[in-house]
Amino acid sequence: MTPLLPQNDPGIEDRKNELAREQAKYSYNYSYLPPLAMAAEVPFDDYPTLDWFLLVARRALDVLINTLEGDFGKQETQQHHGRLVELEELIEHPNAASIEKTIRAIISSFEAHVTSGAPSSLEDYNKLFRFIVLPSISQTFQEDAVFAGMRVAGPNPLVIERLSKLDDRFPVTDAQYQEVMGSQDSLAAAGQEGRLYLADYAAFDGVLNGSFPSAQKYLAAPLALFAVPQSGAWRGLAPVAIQCAQRPGPHNPIITPSNSDVYNWLMAKSIVQTADGNFHEAVSHLGRTHLVTEPFVIATERQLASTHPVGILLRPHFEGTLFINNAAQEFLIASQGGVDALLAATIDADRVYAAKSVQGYVFNDAMLPTALKLRGVDDPTQLPVYPYRDDALLIWNAIHKWASDYLAIYYRTDADVQADFELQNWVAELLSHDGGRMQGVGQDGRVQTRDYLADAVTLIIFTASAQHAAVNYPQSFIMSYAPAMPLAGYAPAPSSARGATLADYLSLLPSLDQAQKQLNVTYILGSVYYTRLGDYPTFTDGRVQAPLQAFQKALQQIEEMINQRNQERPPYEFLLPSKIPQSINI
Repeated sequence: MTPLLPQNDPGIEDRKNELAREQAKYSYNYSYLPPLAMAAEVPFDDYPTLDWFLLVARRALDVLINTLEGDFGKQETQQHHGRLVELEELIEHPNAASIEKTIRAIISSFEAHVTSGAPSSLEDYNKLFRFIVLPSISQTFQEDAVFAGMRVAGPNPLVIERLSKLDDRFPVTDAQYQEVMGSQDSLAAAGQEGRLYLADYAAFDGVLNGSFPSAQKYLAAPLALFAVPQSGAWRGLAPVAIQCAQRPGPHNPIITPSNSDVYNWLMAKSIVQTADGNFHEAVSHLGRTHLVTEPFVIATERQLASTHPVGILLRPHFEGTLFINNAAQEFLIASQGGVDALLAATIDADRVYAAKSVQGYVFNDAMLPTALKLRGVDDPTQLPVYPYRDDALLIWNAIHKWASDYLAIYYRTDADVQADFELQNWVAELLSHDGGRMQGVGQDGRVQTRDYLADAVTLIIFTASAQHAAVNYPQSFIMSYAPAMPLAGYAPAPSSARGATLADYLSLLPSLDQAQKQLNVTYILGSVYYTRLGDYPTFTDGRVQAPLQAFQKALQQIEEMINQRNQERPPYEFLLPSKIPQSINI
């Protein structure tokens, strides 16, 4: 199979016939998650490999063992031992259909075997980890530095924005600021010097709170202010103030680490973490990695022939995506599914948040350097400690060099790009209301230059690999421990900065059965590593070998650089190239 641009292919009629067959196989559906473009069905070729099913089965086995090693009697444990043996035998003698059926049966049975009741202390949450290792975040999540670090190195390092000044919604005073940051500093100075940052969850203002499966949930729309110290050996973000709702008032106080009691401050931080977790799951994770990638998968199959160089490059980055997205819409984001059980809003509200996040996604604005600049977080002299940004840019630049070198083999000039009618049809379909319904793809609805094509291909590969890794894998290491990032609150926000007790704080956190559900789901989703960035199937074109080897070498150097950085900062390992799969497959 020789890669050829369509304008250079003497077998153009064969290409047209091939694409006609693919267009019959891949079609759009707009009712699964209205009005987004999803695949009407998942063709067999897009089902996962047996190796993928085995990886998921092993993680499901971990969760099953962890669940059954709880406070059950020996008789009950023996009763379920057969299921353990069944799954272990399937792993040793695999059959994809049987493994998938068994995995579904095991996952559906977890709810019947969880620890229930309200916690009496945080130690009760620790005891949920019997076979699965207790995450280290369990020992540090209450620290202010760790809370601030979540904004730049946690599951959702995509919300903070630089401010020049605060608006009327968040009337923090200079006195309140100086109590935290010191009398020599001021809000005005921090704003002018680019040291003031806001995490704003206004998207949840007026949210419809859910109650499935059995208790009223609460999701606030907090504002959280952070600042970089003027000087000192460590210039990471420090938390300054939290307001638990968008509108100031006597029952919505500004809570700071200086003006509050310990449990009021913990509750305020927990409310921010809950908002961040809900934004993470519906928007940053589901919406802006899984769902924005799906139209590119479909359009690539429908418009780029199997010999098209761009299609050959992109397809490894689409492996498993249609399958996992279809499973998500059938189970996770279905009514009374996993998202409905764990997240704070109603399932209808969560689906709306996910859909709006895709509708508001402007492709050209999502280029990593552009996206960072739009939030004002691109300057390391103003925001020195931002591990996600610093590591992501390393990966972005390596992918961009690889994409540019690869594309240069086939496109000698911009005119070659402009003459590529399959590529132009691809962009047109992505933008079409009857196609991918994407925004901001291309240059006035076309691809005009090699430079832009390299940018676009880089964003697609980066989103399907590194960006998904950055938001997916913290689920296992951070979000599986519910107190560190509760996916729902179970009491209203504190109406005062003082007076809260341990009992008040614990009442805000999930019950033990909800915490174990959160552990089960996030552990499986965040611990399946299938494929690795840079490991492609064999390219038939020998000219690709040199730039591919250069890309793989660059990734090895990035691995070493990140490991070195982690000696000098709180470790951030989610963008180590060795831990980045090629595609969104879990």
